[in-house]
Amino acid sequence: MTGFLLIFSFIIDGVLLFSLFIIMKKVRRTEELELRQKQVAAEIEDLFTSYLMEIKEENKRMESLVRKNSHSSDFHDSQTEDRGERGKNHLDKEVITKKQISSTYTPPELEETESYQPSFHSQVLDLKEKGYSIEEIAKIMDKGKTEIELLLKFHQKPMKKT
Repeated sequence: MTGFLLIFSFIIDGVLLFSLFIIMKKVRRTEELELRQKQVAAEIEDLFTSYLMEIKEENKRMESLVRKNSHSSDFHDSQTEDRGERGKNHLDKEVITKKQISSTYTPPELEETESYQPSFHSQVLDLKEKGYSIEEIAKIMDKGKTEIELLLKFHQKPMKKT
């Protein structure tokens, strides 16, 4: 009986050691994954920082160009005031014209001259159903005999295999 308990104890110890080993592997993997995520986050942060610095430099260059090109701040301010007044007047006119247009709009009449023109394929299939031979269909459609044969062959219903 003691031998049985001793063997059972060793089996339980082996299972516990094996499970601990598996758990340690999983913990190690998660730690490695966290480390990789931190590295990727740091790379992304560095990339965004470099882009931000480039944008700031471009903004500074553009600002200096704008300052060089502007003659005086008074001239610039008067232009913006004129633009604001013109914009308001333009918007009022645009709203009025849209209202007037919507009340006088009449939709175009439909043309009833459209007629049904069957496709080449449907014409050939229709002639075949009416009993015309391949040669007659080719003459009527002004196409080659082999072209008509191929078209009919591609449109045949598949036969059931028994």
